[in-house]
Amino acid sequence: MTIVLIVIIFGALTALAFVTKRRFGVLGLSLAAGVVLSQNATRYVSDFFANNSVPVEPLTYNSAAAITLIMLPPLVLMFGGPKYSSHKTAIFGAVGFGLLATFFLIGPLTSSLPPAQASVRDALLLISDWENVIVIIALLLALLDTFLVHGISKSPGKSRKHKA
Repeated sequence: MTIVLIVIIFGALTALAFVTKRRFGVLGLSLAAGVVLSQNATRYVSDFFANNSVPVEPLTYNSAAAITLIMLPPLVLMFGGPKYSSHKTAIFGAVGFGLLATFFLIGPLTSSLPPAQASVRDALLLISDWENVIVIIALLLALLDTFLVHGISKSPGKSRKHKA
């Protein structure tokens, strides 16, 4: 059940990013911002959910709050920002976003929905062994993608040509 949910989340987020054609750099960095928000504000949002009886079953309030905070920044940025112009780059960006978001969401999901089968647990342990490396590479690619959008900015008063 847990692995099926993870695959569905990956597919849905990848499809959403592809349909909107938003750039991976912006979405990837907003995911990183969401993780920082989650680390610092999960308790407050969890308390808000609990005090207002927000239905989050089968998740716990903490897991639901963490997932909400991680996904809120990129979902907001799906409505605006730079887009890819070609389908090939949009596919790359969408898969990158889906993969990075899924890796960030695995923790909160598995804390509420622990895998029952040993094979699923083993697969998730293997993924967790490589998670840090994959997240680092994905965030570096997001930075590179953002750099490609903005390029090198020149100082307005300086020119590359020298007067002799």
